[in-house]
This record gives sequence, structure tokens and C-alpha cells, in this order.
Amino acid sequence: MNDSIKISIIIPVYHVADIIEDTLKSIQNQKFENYEVLLIDDGSKDETAEVIERCIAQDGRFHYIYKENQGPAAARNDGLKLAKGDFILFVDSDDLLAPNALTVMYQAAQSENADLVTGSTKRFNQKQEWFIDAHITENVIKPGAKTFEENPELVYSIGPCAKLYKKELVEDIRFLEEIKYGEDQPFVLETLIRAQKIYTVDEVVYFYRLRDGENKSLTQSISQNPIRILDSILQFLDVAKKLFNVYGSSQNVQLSYYNRVVKIEISDAIGGVFTGNKAKRQEFFQKLGNWLYALPEAIFYQMNAVPFVFVNRTIGFALGMDKHTKEAYQAILQYIFKHSSEESLKVVREANEYYRAALSIVEQGSFRNANRLAIRQFIRQKFDTNKLVMRIGRQLVFRFGKLLPVKKGSIVFGTERSDVLSGNLKAIYDCMSEQEKKRVVLLLKKSPSWKHTLHIFATLARAETIVIDDYYNKIYSLSFKKEVKVIQTWHAAGAFKKFGFSALFASDSETEEFEKRAHSSYTDVLVSSENLISEYSEAFRVAPSKVKPIGVPRTDLFFNQEKIKTLKENLYQKYPVLKKKKAILYAPTFRGGAGHRMNFKMQLDALKMKKALGDEYVLILKFHPVVKNVAMNLAEQDDFILDLSDEKDINPIMLVSDALITDYSSVIFEYSLLNRPMYFFADDLKNYHDERGFYFPYEEMVPGAIYEESDTLIRDIQNEQFDYEKLNRFKEKFVDALDGKSTERFITEYVRNKE
Repeated sequence: MNDSIKISIIIPVYHVADIIEDTLKSIQNQKFENYEVLLIDDGSKDETAEVIERCIAQDGRFHYIYKENQGPAAARNDGLKLAKGDFILFVDSDDLLAPNALTVMYQAAQSENADLVTGSTKRFNQKQEWFIDAHITENVIKPGAKTFEENPELVYSIGPCAKLYKKELVEDIRFLEEIKYGEDQPFVLETLIRAQKIYTVDEVVYFYRLRDGENKSLTQSISQNPIRILDSILQFLDVAKKLFNVYGSSQNVQLSYYNRVVKIEISDAIGGVFTGNKAKRQEFFQKLGNWLYALPEAIFYQMNAVPFVFVNRTIGFALGMDKHTKEAYQAILQYIFKHSSEESLKVVREANEYYRAALSIVEQGSFRNANRLAIRQFIRQKFDTNKLVMRIGRQLVFRFGKLLPVKKGSIVFGTERSDVLSGNLKAIYDCMSEQEKKRVVLLLKKSPSWKHTLHIFATLARAETIVIDDYYNKIYSLSFKKEVKVIQTWHAAGAFKKFGFSALFASDSETEEFEKRAHSSYTDVLVSSENLISEYSEAFRVAPSKVKPIGVPRTDLFFNQEKIKTLKENLYQKYPVLKKKKAILYAPTFRGGAGHRMNFKMQLDALKMKKALGDEYVLILKFHPVVKNVAMNLAEQDDFILDLSDEKDINPIMLVSDALITDYSSVIFEYSLLNRPMYFFADDLKNYHDERGFYFPYEEMVPGAIYEESDTLIRDIQNEQFDYEKLNRFKEKFVDALDGKSTERFITEYVRNKE
């Protein structure tokens, strides 16, 4: 073995002339230099060769090998035969290595004596980048030492890339060239099983490119060749079974792997078979059934993915089943209901209509309920009944309602955020007299029904005052009578991240037409300081005279000592540890576009914080409501962690905390009213700024120090380092109208003046 080569990077390439240069540059820009790159061209007929030759002409570490087309498995195998490095890294020809990936992974392999090193990965396209959903939900990217037996969640990172393999680990393992779909799974599965020590670094090491139309083309491929795809799945499942037997893998590992394949590959294949050849559906379900029936009963009994996929995700395709397909599907359902545990069936029972439909098939052979479900799904997809009802509400009910006189003194509180009053609307309502409350109609979030939706438009048509605190789609594009007031109290204080018209050019912004429809009817907008009138005027595109520095009603709480005492005591009773230790509140905002905001990778080092601060502090976690899945390097059950993300109201949590750590959250404006330290952990400042944009320069605006890593932040918390003078300047600029009397001013201006 050549000692000068530490890492062999193997890249199979095929028709990537347009993007291979980016991939090569991401490798050439690495600080780590002791590597070789084996570019195995699998028979490209475009200009891939010319681009590669130009990029690597002056770099002897890169080697280009051309071969006849045999598929990516054969190309990777050729690379393995030629590799001279101590470690192996696979890179796909359209992906990118993170800037410091080789250094970080190699150092971890050496210092931890690991057979296999992994790290965090992200997907990216032309507009944005995001963490892979399953890596967050299953906490695959939790850093530290692992084994496959103790961490079977690693099956959710079953691709060959973004992993540094010790060469001895893969010396006698090869990719299966006869499998045409999922051919890399057996290779990676065997390395996970064989590795004595796996280590996950706490850094992003790899970026998977999602090319335009990639998901669509995969769906088309499955629908065109469902049996071939299923045969490939069954092939690699058969190999997996043999590997489990050879290595004596635990039931837990097998269960995790089989659940994953059912949830991802098999679920996708089922969707594909119903968009393609009808003649293949019976054979498809018969083959699937045979595989399910052959699984060890003890494993099948616990496979919660099977009822979920074969009932909740499949029953809606009932209309696409002929007699013989129905018979095969019925047999599968009967087996599931007979051999699955109560816990596995729980997910089906919770979806009542799906459960009833499946039960009818199992017990009576009747597809009537399943067909009804399928018809409803078809109608919703084709005709969008919600849009139809909204159109009737706007164009008929509201227009005819406007022909009637406005109800004098009537007030509407409208929200789609909750089925109960909260925020500004609750603060205002609670301070109204009983007589004033009688004039109020509450339009809260409810399960959608055409009757309720049309009632909303009828109510809006005759209201004299309409109060909202966020986007409220029932008033979009509506033209109210001149005497009607539409008041936007806005749920956030201050002006931090750009929103509304101000954010039109941000990567995740709405269109200008959307913002016009959303905000065109406002007559008044509340703001927390007269210094911010121009920002709110721009955000909602209203005249500055319409922006009123009345304040933010819900912040009056921070000046009401009696309420503060009650709220704190309630929280102390629920969480006694808060009376025993100081509390640091960590309240970051979400990341990414609408489809990825539910996942959050916590870069703040909770483990280091525990070691340094755990004796004196507890760390309260309060993630944005949109965040559902969090990955961090400490278990949520750890006694240093108190996850209060399910608490709907953040105000009591702020009140019991001694310091705040955040990034770009508007919670800083309310927290400033407490005169307590704030620390800003903003390791992705540039990317976030590009995504959303700020009204003011971040470094100048925030009332605290900014940190990109955890060590300095921890030290400053220990030393109680904080600039209170900067905090006072911040308050003067952004929240000078917040004095505990915002609600009183609102009621005087908009309620009592209307009596």
C-alpha cells in the first residue's frame, strides 16, 4: 500500500459534463491533500471526458478511466480494485464535498480508530439547501461513537457516499452488479454490520444535489418498470437476509432495516405500480405478499411500517385494482391484521376511515369503503374542493353580504393559527368589558367545512371592525366598505427578519401578487415603536400614517407583576427543576423552505454545555412550532435538557429563564423587556441572511454578542459577560411603545370610540 495516499476517492461518472466541474472543485479546494481521485467513466457519450481532462490536467492526484457502460455498481467496483489509499470515500459525480470534509473525517478516523466515519449531509438545489428529513427524524446525525447493533437508525443513511471506510473493512466487499435498483444497499449494509466502531462527526461533510425533475423521473422509472424495480428490491432484501444470518444480526437491527425498506422503497414502488401498467398489478402484489409471508413471525409482528404502508398509503388506490389484484391485496391485509402486534396496528386504528375500510376488506371482502376513500382523494386532487368553497365565499357570499348594512359596533377577531384565542387577540379580548365582548365574533381555526367557511365570509361582509394578528387568508383580495376598519396587530414585536413586501426577493418569499392580496385591505397596522413606522409601511405597503405605534397588546404581560407571579408558579409546579437551578432558554427559529422547516439540526453543542454548566443550569429548549424533528448530540431525556417545545405559550418560559440563547428569532424584542442577558448563536449567518434578509445589519442590531461556535458562548455564560448598555439602546429603538398599556390604548382607539 502506498503510504503517501491516505484516501482514495472513487467517483463513477456518466453524462455529467454540465456539473462535474463543481464536484471536482469541491475536492481540489480541500485543505487535506493526501488523496487520489479515481474517475470511472461508465461510457459517457457527451463532453464529460473533455471537461474532466481540462479540470485535472495539472493535478496528478486525479486519474480518469474510461470503460464501456455497465452501471454505477461496476464503476465503483473498478475503483475499489484500483484504490491505493488507507481509506475509501465514494462521491457521486453531481454532488459536493463540504469544504473541510476530508480533514474532519480523516482526523476522526485516526483519533477514534474508527472503521467507518460518517457526518451530517445536506441536499441542495438551485435555490436552497436542507438537511435530509430522515436523518433528523431518526437522529442519524447525532455525533459520537456508535455500533450498528446499538444504533440501528443508521439504516436511514444507507447510501455509499458521505462515509469514510477503512480499506480493510471493504477489502472483500463489492457492489452487486446484477441488481439495477438499490444496488448499493447490500454493500453499505455489510459495512455497517462489520464495522467494529462507527464514528459520526458533528459537521456537514457532504451535499447531495437534487437535480430538476429527479424525483419525477424516478417515479416514472418505477411506473414504467414496476416488476423490475420490485424484483431489484426483493433481490437486495434477500441479500440482506443472508447477511443477517451470516453475521448473526440482532432482531432489532433486522427490524429497523426492514421497516426502512417498507417505508421508502416499497412504498414508492406501490405508488409507481398504480400510475403504470395495470396488467402488472396482480403479479406485483403477489410477489410482495410472498416476501411478507416469508419474514420471521417475530420480526413481522413488530413491523409498524407494514400496516402504515399497506393500509394508510395503499388503500386509496383501490379504484385501480382489478379483481385479481384485489384478491392479492386482501390476502396481504388479512395476514397483517392476523400477525401484527397491537402496537403496530395502532397507527392504522388512529386513522379511523382507513381502518374501517381495511376491516371491511379483511372481514367481508368488501371494497366499498375503500372505493369511497379513493373517490374522495381523487376529487380532492382533481378539483380542490377547498378552493371551490373559498371562491363561492368570496365571489357570492361576501358580495351579497356587502349589500346589507354594516352592523354598528360589531368586531371580528380572525385567526387561522389556533382553535383558541392567543397572542394579541387574547390580550385584547381578556381586557374588554363583558358588554364589549358581546359585540365580538370569534372566527377561529376549525376543521374545514363548507358551512363554516361560508359563515366566515358572511360575518366579514357585515363587520365594522376586523382584528387580525397574522396573515389571514379569508380577507385576501376582499374589498371592504369605507367605514370598515381592518386592523393588523401583527404577532411579532420589533423588526428583525424581512417579511411581506420587504422580503419579495428572498429565496423563500411569496410573489408580489400574493402579498398584494394578503395586505391590501388593511386600514391600520400596529407597531412596537415609532422608529419602525417606515419598516412596517414597507412590509405591508401601507401609508406611514396607517402605522400606529400603539404597541403590541400581548406584551403587557411583562409589566403585570401579579400575572408574572402566577405564570411562574404554574411552571415551577409542572417542572420543579426550574426552582432548583438557573435556566438558559434556547429558542432558535426554523431553517429552510416550507417543505423542510419541520427538521432542525442543533449546532449548539449541548454536550459541552452540560459538562461546563450542568451543575448550575438547566437548558430549556423551545423550538419554533413548525419544527417537529430535532437532532442534537445529547438525548432529550438527559437531565440537563428540558424540552418545552410543546408548551404553546413561550411567555411563561421566558419569565422563568435567566438568559436567552437564540439566533434570528423575534423573541428578542419581548425578552429585552426582562433586562436579562441574550446570546446570539448564529453559525449560519451568511446563509440565513441570503435566505430571509434583515431590516438592519445583524451585527449592529442584536443586543448581545454573536457566536459561531459553542466554546466562547459557554465561557461568556460562565463569566456572566453581557453588555447592558447595548440592551438599553436596543430597547429605545425597537420597543419604546411597549410599556404595559398597549391593550388599553387599543381598546380606547378601536373599541370604545366605536360604541
